[in-house]
Amino acid sequence: MSVLKWLDEHFEESILVLLLATISCVMMAQILARTFASSFTWPEEFSRYCYIWTVFLSLGYTIKKRNMLRVGILIDMLPQKLRRSIEIVVNLIMLVLFVILFRYAIIYTGKIKLTGQFSPAMHVPMWMMYMSTIIGFGLAAIRTVQEIINNIKNFNKKSETTLEATLKEAKEEVKATGVHLDDNIKAEEGDL
Repeated sequence: MSVLKWLDEHFEESILVLLLATISCVMMAQILARTFASSFTWPEEFSRYCYIWTVFLSLGYTIKKRNMLRVGILIDMLPQKLRRSIEIVVNLIMLVLFVILFRYAIIYTGKIKLTGQFSPAMHVPMWMMYMSTIIGFGLAAIRTVQEIINNIKNFNKKSETTLEATLKEAKEEVKATGVHLDDNIKAEEGDL
């Protein structure tokens, strides 16, 4: 697997998992420190900034996974070509929005950098925290372009309905856990 393909498939989720695991470890260390010694001054601020990064990084991830908040059931009732057309138009509107937000994120982060402001507890330059907006909106724009290209390439192909996608995702999650639904059903029937 090439590096670019891996980044395309796993970039956001890898960072999100790392950030959430780090938050858990840091907060557990804070709890232990509070219990057995004096607490640290920086974990709350660190966790807050990690959460902010996860919010902005999740923009691109939700677009890639096609989990953006939308009313899919209404769209599912439309004919295939009209449905694809609406998806392309909506994605173009989202792309314009993300590009505008990306531009303003760069401007605002630059202003924060010029102030020389540091975070109170960790003493980290605040512009580093605001970089989450630049990266988040940039990734969202890239993922939206990928979605537009995908919709254009597959314009005449039947796409999954919201219900089909939900069932497919549920089956994959069950499969990943190693649990077999048929075995559970048989076991429950045996208990009756």
